[in-house]
Amino acid sequence: MAINLEAMRAKLEQSRNGGKKQQDNTKWRPQQGDQTIRIMPSSDGDPFKEFHFHYNVGKNPGILCPKRNHGEECPICDFASKLWREGVENNDDTAKREAKKLFARKRYFSPILVRGEESKGVRVWSYGKTAYETLLSYVLDPDYGDLTHEETGTDIVMTYTIPGTP
Repeated sequence: MAINLEAMRAKLEQSRNGGKKQQDNTKWRPQQGDQTIRIMPSSDGDPFKEFHFHYNVGKNPGILCPKRNHGEECPICDFASKLWREGVENNDDTAKREAKKLFARKRYFSPILVRGEESKGVRVWSYGKTAYETLLSYVLDPDYGDLTHEETGTDIVMTYTIPGTP
């Protein structure tokens, strides 16, 4: 197999930038206000992917949990469970609170196209349980049809407010 020159260029650029990765343009985060998106189809027919992450571990934005995602051993789960048990046994609310921060949390991911930004291509939107349940209710409502169809699907107008702002 030949060497991937594009990958080598990316590595060189990253090295020249002091190890900082270039911004990932495949991820999408909603901005304050209204946005119109189209959930795109996926090859397996399920555009709603579920993953479990550990947060509050060092400076990491999130660590994929091997136990909840793949049934493998997870030292973070083991530590959080041990901390929780110790908190219960010793009636230590601080230990229980810290353990809760380490437990794996679900996040949902979908491929989307943002209207007005189609030139950026399909991106990935990460969201929580409330948005997930709302989206599933749209999918299951026969009035909407196939939301993900590229031509006849339904765009979703989403109003995003940053918590704590009017």
